[in-house]
Amino acid sequence: MINRKPSPNFDRLSFDATGFARLLHEKRRQLNWSTRELAERTDISQPYVVALERARNTNSKTKKTPTPTVDVIAQLAYALDIDASTLFARAMKIASRHVLLVVDETAPTPLKIVQQSSINQPQNWLCAAKSGDISLRREKSRQYKPADIAQALNNELQNLRSKIANQTLGLIFSETSEAMTEFDNPQAVLKFEHKWADVVDKAATSVGAQSAFNICVYKIADLKTLANPTKAFNELVEVHDEFWTYTNSMLVLSDSSLTQSHRIKICELLKK
Repeated sequence: MINRKPSPNFDRLSFDATGFARLLHEKRRQLNWSTRELAERTDISQPYVVALERARNTNSKTKKTPTPTVDVIAQLAYALDIDASTLFARAMKIASRHVLLVVDETAPTPLKIVQQSSINQPQNWLCAAKSGDISLRREKSRQYKPADIAQALNNELQNLRSKIANQTLGLIFSETSEAMTEFDNPQAVLKFEHKWADVVDKAATSVGAQSAFNICVYKIADLKTLANPTKAFNELVEVHDEFWTYTNSMLVLSDSSLTQSHRIKICELLKK
C-alpha cells in the first residue's frame, strides 16, 4: 500500500483547436459556404476564419491557431445555427498536465505510483521505458537529439493509433532519467523539456487521442550524476506544470502549501 497525501482533484481546461476547427469546417461545408461567406456573415476577417480551420491539419507546420474570444465563438454559433453551448463545449478540452515526478530508491514502477494516486485516471496509460509500451530510444546514441525523440514519439503513437484513438492518455516518460547518465550532452535534455508539453500534445492529437497526463520521471540518483544537480532539478520544476515527489515510500502531489518544502527536501537529498 502506498502512503500518500491526497491532492485535490481538478481538471483545467484549454482551447481544443483541433475539435473546434473540425466542427467549424464541417458545418461550413454543410451550408456550402466559402470561408469568405462565413467571414462576412460573422463580421470576422476571412484570414481569421482560415486560421481557425487550419488546426484540422494536425501535421501543419504553420504558426499556431488563434484562440477565439467568447464574442467570436458566439458570432460563429449564431451564423452557423449551432447551439452556443455546444460550440463552447467543442471549443474546450481538459488541459494536459505536464508533471515532474522525482523519485528515490524506494519507488515502485512509475505506473504503480500514478495508478494508486488521487488523480482522475485517464482511459489508457502508456509508459516509455526499456520494457514499456513505447520506446523513444530504439537507436542508441551518445548524443541526445530532440528531433529524433519527437519523431520517435510520433512513430510509436502512430503504431498504436487503432488502440488509443478517441481516448484520454496518460503518458509516463521514465527512460529519460537513466539515459541522461549516458549522454554526452545531458543539458540538451533539460532544454528540450521546455518544449516537451507541446510535442506530446501534438503527437497525441495526431492520432485522435488526448494527452491528459504527461509525466516525466527523474530519479534522484540519476540527477546526482549531473554537473550541477540542484540547478538541473530547479530548472525541471520551473518548466513543469506540477511537481510530485515519491520519497521514503510516500507520494506527495502538488499542493501550494507543500511544494516549496518538498522542493527544499529534494535539493538537500541532491547535495548528499
